[in-house]
Amino acid sequence: MVLDPDDHDTWSAGSFFTNPIVTERFARTLPENAPRFPVGDDEPAPAVTTLEELAAGVPMRFPQPAPERRIKLSAAWLIENSGVPRGFRLPGSGAAISSKHTLAITNRGGATAAQVAELARFVVQRVQQEFGVILAPEPNLYGLEL
Repeated sequence: MVLDPDDHDTWSAGSFFTNPIVTERFARTLPENAPRFPVGDDEPAPAVTTLEELAAGVPMRFPQPAPERRIKLSAAWLIENSGVPRGFRLPGSGAAISSKHTLAITNRGGATAAQVAELARFVVQRVQQEFGVILAPEPNLYGLEL
């Protein structure tokens, strides 16, 4: 993020949570309006054993079931739709969700690392309770745990 001393929304590490990747089956359990983005092409290679290979003693290869497709979800959508709105802060805390984007945790002035971690844990808990998804932090955390 580009720091603007007059804009507390820029007092952050940028996006705090990564966009989770889930199975297509799990993604279907989410509300219809939840953003979904397909991830990669996981089709297995065809399993063919030639007659020459069989004659040479190569074991027969069998087709494997295609792995379930993976879907990337929007962490910002999950946060906002779990009941944590833009600008949210825990009482008495200097840490808050950005008033511009729910993915950023900001320092509204005087926030401690413990307050940032407390807000992040709250967000993770809300999303898990509402949607069954556990968000992972994007920044590297040292001396803190969520």
